[in-house]
Amino acid sequence: MDLFGLVGELERQRKSRLDLIVDSSTLKAIPDELYGLKLAIPDYGEYPLTDWAHGQLADKLGIPRKYYQRMMDSRKLRLLAENVNAWLSERERRLIRILDGRIRAFLSDRYRMMDNYDLVFLALEEFERKETVEIYRIDLTETMLYLKAIDRTLADSVRDGDIVYGGLIIRNSEVGASALRIEPFILRKVCNNGLILEHSLKRIHLGKQTLEVGEVEWSDETRMLEDRALWAKVKDIIRATFDRRIFRSWIEKLKESTKIEVEKPMEAVNNIVEHLGLSEEQKQRLLMHFSEPTKYGLINAVTNLASQMENIEEQVRLEELGGRILASKDIMPEGGGSYGGEDRTLLSYL
Repeated sequence: MDLFGLVGELERQRKSRLDLIVDSSTLKAIPDELYGLKLAIPDYGEYPLTDWAHGQLADKLGIPRKYYQRMMDSRKLRLLAENVNAWLSERERRLIRILDGRIRAFLSDRYRMMDNYDLVFLALEEFERKETVEIYRIDLTETMLYLKAIDRTLADSVRDGDIVYGGLIIRNSEVGASALRIEPFILRKVCNNGLILEHSLKRIHLGKQTLEVGEVEWSDETRMLEDRALWAKVKDIIRATFDRRIFRSWIEKLKESTKIEVEKPMEAVNNIVEHLGLSEEQKQRLLMHFSEPTKYGLINAVTNLASQMENIEEQVRLEELGGRILASKDIMPEGGGSYGGEDRTLLSYL
């Protein structure tokens, strides 16, 4: 998705979304042959749920997800509705987020709404202020926003001709799938491999309990006052993540990683495959990319595989793993400069 497409979609969502604080005892689950289940909300109508919201509903009501899904899959929809209604009868206040006629989130009424629209425009203001920042990639899924940006002035070479750029990745979920996170991001020019480093901001979406039951309509003034402290911190973190000193410290780690040998490449790959649940095909591709038996080579193999992933969640998961490998404190044999030998390392515990 390009920037104009993202802004247009976020503006559309902002106009069409509906957020409600409800008493759970007033809700009613209704079996539905098309959607499996709908929730009837007094004064607002009946709404189907996204897959993500189904999982949240099961968790909030204490219904095991496997049992919930089994009832869905076996089409025992009346039984499912009976289970849901039995536990909805316990009076608890919930935040229900609705978009395009479907419930997309079933949350605590203390959930702190940090919307993608506000976050993107705040980030764009900071990018424009710096002038040298370019948006590298944007992804908007049913549950997550991912925004990657790089600063072309943050450039260095790990080795001759091996240029990398510094930047950041911003992640946010409006439906409780993740905290707001801002983390350093490094892009390798030669093959567009991305590397996500240790996070600098992780803000849980939890705020003050909402006092009123009904439709949530914050005035611009109220939202400004509520958000001012948080957004100020987000701005500070964005600026700090582009800091040249921080970037250079990661470059030094990358340079060091080129000198650390991996004595047992197959064991290292097997650990990664087992940890991430990769397919045999993905394992073979990882081995193919692992042509240099060093820690740096392993990082590049992982991030090269990440760049080939069509699913953005899988891509980010591998880019994070690359960052964890880089940041790991290696347990070296005495007098050795090897990685993955007899002594156990981080990779042994992935």
